[in-house]
Amino acid sequence: MNFIFLGPPGAGKGSLAVKVAEDYKIPHISTGDIFRAAIKNQTELGKKVKAIIDSGALVSDDLTCELVKDRLSQPDTQNGFILDGYPRHMPQVVAIERTLEELNLKVDYAVLLNVEYDMALKRTLGRQICPQCKKTYNKLTGVNAPLVDGMCNDCKIPLTVRNDDNEETFKKGYESYLINCKPVIEYYRNKGILIELDSNGSALDTLNEFEEIIGSKND
Repeated sequence: MNFIFLGPPGAGKGSLAVKVAEDYKIPHISTGDIFRAAIKNQTELGKKVKAIIDSGALVSDDLTCELVKDRLSQPDTQNGFILDGYPRHMPQVVAIERTLEELNLKVDYAVLLNVEYDMALKRTLGRQICPQCKKTYNKLTGVNAPLVDGMCNDCKIPLTVRNDDNEETFKKGYESYLINCKPVIEYYRNKGILIELDSNGSALDTLNEFEEIIGSKND
């Protein structure tokens, strides 16, 4: 199955996507990962992305769509995929719909993760990541805190934080989501493929709700 995951910063899209990708044996695709991979592999598109990012500008919708199309063209997407946090606004919806049509693909479900503002902020400000195994912890929510403050439970090395995990960046991202993503949500709702989840609880709670709804729709 092919999924799009929607939700504000701190909704837990990435955490759910990792679990669903494991269960369904499908790739978890985010634009951030696509950008980093293209830059690391020094592809022609990657060189363009690096130059834009280095200049402090935002990667254009056209270039983003081109990178997403290239990723969706890879063999591992044939059994399904998860697009995490993309599309974010209607021009990207138009672009991804055109891309999917060209690749003879379609979105089966758009999954919206609903979360309260305060919980999303706590998740963002408390997020810590192991630089080695990439496991994510949180020191503020009371869920998935490291056993030793600031240390990965498994790798026994110091955890890191993302540069953009601060309140100012969160507020900008949240406000942008409220303005730009509402039409996207309504678009998929009108298509009859929107699924809404309560993601205020633990990642396991959200996963269980996801599996219950998907299971009921595919019995």
